[in-house]
Amino acid sequence: MKSILVPLGLLMAGGAAAQHEHHAPAAAAAAAAQAARPAAPAWTQQPLLLPARAARGERAAATLRPLGLAAARVTVFAADGPAGRLKVDYPVGPEGARIEPAAPKIGNYHWVVAREESGAGVRIASAAWYFGNPGASPRELLKAPKHELEIVPEPLPREHASYRESEKWRFLVRLNGQPLPGQPLTLETESGSRSTFVTDAAGFATVLFPRDFKPAAAGEDAGHGPRRAAFVLSTGKEADGRRYLTAFNHTYGQDGDRNRSLGWGAMFGLAGMAAAVPLLRRRNKGDNGHA
Repeated sequence: MKSILVPLGLLMAGGAAAQHEHHAPAAAAAAAAQAARPAAPAWTQQPLLLPARAARGERAAATLRPLGLAAARVTVFAADGPAGRLKVDYPVGPEGARIEPAAPKIGNYHWVVAREESGAGVRIASAAWYFGNPGASPRELLKAPKHELEIVPEPLPREHASYRESEKWRFLVRLNGQPLPGQPLTLETESGSRSTFVTDAAGFATVLFPRDFKPAAAGEDAGHGPRRAAFVLSTGKEADGRRYLTAFNHTYGQDGDRNRSLGWGAMFGLAGMAAAVPLLRRRNKGDNGHA
C-alpha cells in the first residue's frame, strides 16, 4: 500500500507544481504590465486618454497621454479624408502621442484608442477628440467596430456643445460588434461621483450626469466660459478566454441654469426687499402717530 501512496503523493505534488508554473508567467506578466503603466489620476483607476496640454479644439494637432495603461501607440480613426489616413497609429512618447486630423483642413470628431495587452487581459482607453475645422459627421464612424469590447456614445455632443450636469445621454455597449444587454456601465467623475447603470435589451445604457460641481471660487469663471470636468465610463467582460476592460472618457460641463437660477433668485430677493421698504416706512409713521 505504501508503494502506491508514495508515487501518488509525488504525482499530486508534481501536478500542483506544474499548475503553479503555468500560472506564474501570467501573474508575472500582469505585474510587469501594471508596473509599466503611467499612473491614473486620483479620482479613478480606469484607463484614460487625457490631453497633455490644455488644447481642446486645436485645429492642427493635439497631444494625448494614455494613463492607467501601458500603451506603445495611440490609434486615430477619422470619418473622412484620404484612404490612408482613415486609421493612423501614433507612437507614445514621454509627453504622450501627438495626433493630427486626417487632413489639414478636415476636422470634427476623430475617435482615439489606446490599448494594452498582457497575460491579465486587455485594457482599452478610448476618447473622441474634436478638431476645429469642418468635417464629416461622426455617425458612421461610431457605428464601425474598432476593438472587442466598446462603449459608444449615441450620439456625441454637437460642436460647441457638451455633456452637462443633470442631463441624460445614451451609450451603447457592444462586444465584437454586437450589442451587449444587461451589462453594467460605471460612471466616475473628476468631482468624485460614482454611479452604475445597466444596458437594456438593445445594449444601451441611459447615463444621468450628476449635479456635482462644487461652488466656483471668486473669479474662477471669469473669462473662461463654462466650467468643465473629466468623466470616464467603464465596463469589463470575460470573453474568448480573456478579460477585457474598456473605458471611454470625455468632459462634461456645469449646468448652465445653475448660475442663472442663483442670479434670478438674488434679483427677486433684492426686488422684494426694495418693495418692502416703503411699507415698513408707512408702518413706522403710523406707529409714531399713535404714540
